[in-house]
Amino acid sequence: MEPLGDDELLCIFNSISYWGDKRSFAEVSKQFMKVAFHSIFWLSSSFPSLLFDILPSSPNVTYFDCYKPLSNTHLKLLAQSCPKLETLRLGKYHDLPSEPGEFDFDFDDDGLCAVANACSHLREVSLHSRLHVGDAGIVSLATSCKNLTWLDLEGCIRVTDESLKAIGESRIRNLNLGGCYLVTDLGLEYLANGDLKNHLSELNLTGCDKISDHGIIYLSKMVGLIELNISWLINITDISLLAIGTKCLKLQTVYLTGCEAITSEGLRAFNGHQTLKTLLLFSCYNFCWEDVESVAVTCSRLEYLGLMKRIKTPMPESHQDFLQIGHHTCLIEWDEGEGVFFW
Repeated sequence: MEPLGDDELLCIFNSISYWGDKRSFAEVSKQFMKVAFHSIFWLSSSFPSLLFDILPSSPNVTYFDCYKPLSNTHLKLLAQSCPKLETLRLGKYHDLPSEPGEFDFDFDDDGLCAVANACSHLREVSLHSRLHVGDAGIVSLATSCKNLTWLDLEGCIRVTDESLKAIGESRIRNLNLGGCYLVTDLGLEYLANGDLKNHLSELNLTGCDKISDHGIIYLSKMVGLIELNISWLINITDISLLAIGTKCLKLQTVYLTGCEAITSEGLRAFNGHQTLKTLLLFSCYNFCWEDVESVAVTCSRLEYLGLMKRIKTPMPESHQDFLQIGHHTCLIEWDEGEGVFFW
């Protein structure tokens, strides 16, 4: 009996409806696996060594994720094999197990550039904590992938203002730069002066401690911002809040944890804000409960406040966990500690 060819196997595979049976089919042999992966659109891998067999057989993949170390060879193979890729999630998150030194030989700009140049349909990319990625790779990604709308660079410590210059000309809607501590005010100027300002809705700058009021003022040009995280920007003052509170009128969520220089004057910039729902002020102490209340009661949609118990004068015990604003209740979370900062 002649062995079954790929076409016959593909017909059999396509007739299988239950996903578990499809997976069992792929485990029969390398030929069966090759046929099975030719039909998949979604690929998640915890075993990079298998990618050399899987990727060449997966031309229709539009989603790929892997949180394990990957070499430039892996990424170049991904670029060559999966030109239809739209979502690339390579984030190395801290709640996932890894061995000491496991990522010392991770991919760098060379591999990322290969993907950016070959996979022009990319819409969402996460490079969270991939420490060897720098400006060359990010610039290539921002300039080659015109459909990019979601970019997570948190913990990419080699990223500088040069990357933001290219990102500023993109149409990204969600940008995470948390922990990119080389980013400065100049980088925010690049973001605010490019086409990005017309599209960006969510921005995370947590821990980018070289940023000052001068940089945050540029964000006032981003009138479409819905969520802004500027926690632990230790150099910003009330000047920053006056800029964003009066100009970014679509803001719904603002994270100000660790911005210790903020006072009641800065808080009052949000007086009467019509869209604000969440305001986090953990590790901020230079205002009284009366200051918070006077602002909160004018924000008709406010739903959540995060505060320290050691502000100048705390909230009366009788209203410990909520504040009544018109016909709805704003929940309050109180932190008793110092506010711990970690990645």
